Amino acid sequence: MAHRYTRGLVLYMYPEELVRFGAKHTAKPEEAVSAEHYFLCIAADASGGLWTPLYQTRGQDRHYIPESAKSGTGRWIGNHAFYSSAELWTIPHKAAQRAAAVAGDKSGPKAENRVAETAVPTVEAFKAAAG
Repeated sequence: MAHRYTRGLVLYMYPEELVRFGAKHTAKPEEAVSAEHYFLCIAADASGGLWTPLYQTRGQDRHYIPESAKSGTGRWIGNHAFYSSAELWTIPHKAAQRAAAVAGDKSGPKAENRVAETAVPTVEAFKAAAG
C-alpha cells in the first residue's frame, strides 16, 4: 500500500494505531475519534501530514464535503462526509500506513479515495476554529 501522501487523499484509519506511531491531535482526549474513521489529508510534506477525521453525520463545527467532490471505492463515495474544523491531526506517514492497514483500508495507489482540491479545507480553517 504505497500511497502518495498528498492533499485530498482519504484513508480509512484506526486512531489508536495512529497515536501509537506518533500522531497528535488538537481535540480533547475524550472528544477525539477513537473508532475507525476516514481521514482526509489537507497538507503533507516528506515526513507527514495534517489530516482531519471525517464523520457521516452533521454536528457542531462540522462542514459538508459534497458527494460530487469524492472519488474512489464504493464504500467511501457511498457515505456522507463531514469534517470538523475543531479536530486536526498531525500524522507521520508511517503511522498513516500502519493505521490504514490495521483498519482494513481498501484503497490503493491505483484506486485511491480522494476529495477534489476545490473541496479540501485549508489549514487556516482549523486555525480559525482553534482561536
